[in-house]
Amino acid sequence: MDYREALLNLNEVDLKYIYEQLLHESAADLHSIEMIESIRHKVLTKEYLERTLQVMPSDEYDLFMQAVQAGHEFIPVPESRVFFSLQSLLMFETKQGMIIPFDLADEIKTLNKNNIEAERQQLEQDLLFMTGALFLYGYVHRQHLDKMYRHYFNEALSEKRLVHIITLLGIEPLEDLIVLPVIHEGFTGQTLPDYDVSHYYMPESFEELKQYAGADHHCNEEALNALLDFVGEHSEDNTDELLDTVRFLVIASNDANLTMEEMIKLFAKNLSTPEFEMFERLFIKALEETRLWIYGGKKLGEMKEEIQHQEQIEENEKEKKVINLEVFRKG
Repeated sequence: MDYREALLNLNEVDLKYIYEQLLHESAADLHSIEMIESIRHKVLTKEYLERTLQVMPSDEYDLFMQAVQAGHEFIPVPESRVFFSLQSLLMFETKQGMIIPFDLADEIKTLNKNNIEAERQQLEQDLLFMTGALFLYGYVHRQHLDKMYRHYFNEALSEKRLVHIITLLGIEPLEDLIVLPVIHEGFTGQTLPDYDVSHYYMPESFEELKQYAGADHHCNEEALNALLDFVGEHSEDNTDELLDTVRFLVIASNDANLTMEEMIKLFAKNLSTPEFEMFERLFIKALEETRLWIYGGKKLGEMKEEIQHQEQIEENEKEKKVINLEVFRKG
């Protein structure tokens, strides 16, 4: 089956949807053949194929490319394993199974696999970098991203690369701020904070930053994990969703009392007195020892140390002024 035949097997509603998503123009007055040819010419290009293969999930990419290289027309695998390929028009569903049109496979075989793999590795690094920064900070200034990127990789984060990363993540910047979508609305229309390098905790290495990337962000925070374990053991319904909510409430907290109230509503209102007291201790410890967005990824203990250090500097300056004044008086 070639690419044209694969598209012919789709109904007109699907064709119109695919055409409009791919070409960004109305398909209302187009005949099926016109849509098919336009889609085909768009997809079977070096630019589209390279860009799509570069962002394909690694496990799916390996499976797909093995099938292409081996000349397998049908891939008998669960649909969940090839979702991206289906959505990207690199594979189609048929009664026989998942099919890769032979002319598409031939086109892919002509691509430079080394270049694709190099771009895939670069993109994987960049996505880990960006998601790590966003989940560590909640929001981050463009200037700080530049500082971090140069520190970890000894090169500049170009505007083109930044735009590509945040576009893939579905993020719209607010002036010089890159903000997690879940808190984006809270910044819209507000006076945005100025950049202050001292606001941010700076992970020593990219390996440390990666601990905050992706769905398992903050998985290295022992006190937070202890709280999550307790919640999991003392809740009955929607445990995964509940744990995600509790994690978010802690790391995004800017008011301990309000956060506590939210958690009580979520799961803690039916705890026994000893259980509630344990919950309070775990909650307080989690707030003290977890890297929080309100402090630019710093822990509460680190913030206290900084404040004490600054107060000591100010006290020393006052003492110097007093001493200098005494010397002046004696003179």
